[in-house]
Amino acid sequence: MAGDEQVVVQKLDYSREVILSWTGQLVEATEGRWVVRAVFAPRSGNEVVVDGVALRPSDVFTEFYFGDRCYNVMHVAGPDGAVRGWYCNVALPARFESGVLSYVDLALDLFVHPDWRHTVLDADEFDDLAASVYEPADVPRARAALEDLVQMALGRSLPVP
Repeated sequence: MAGDEQVVVQKLDYSREVILSWTGQLVEATEGRWVVRAVFAPRSGNEVVVDGVALRPSDVFTEFYFGDRCYNVMHVAGPDGAVRGWYCNVALPARFESGVLSYVDLALDLFVHPDWRHTVLDADEFDDLAASVYEPADVPRARAALEDLVQMALGRSLPVP
């Protein structure tokens, strides 16, 4: 039941191997949309800097996953609620089964600052994988998903908790 259920989130590579996993609380679940709240706990235990923004252990990630979209969006706030930004992953649509929410990461990311400036991340890595690993049909889907995310940033319509 949403709000009470602890879930495991798994970020998978294209071969479906787990790259990262973490636990969080499922705070909303509707058909094809899941919202998870998790406390950031980087493996190193140290802050991670993304596009000049420090993401710190104990920051709160409210993560929006979709079963019909090629992206997910993570709203990042400090423990005091101050918004740090949105980390957006271009990915294959998410799946939720038996308490595990998983998505296949497609390397391409977008970071959006609280003032709505945004930066595309990992484009070179995506291009390399698109040329050598990804199925041809997934490449234009990923680029279209990135464009959708950029348009949401420009329209100031990324999800908020």
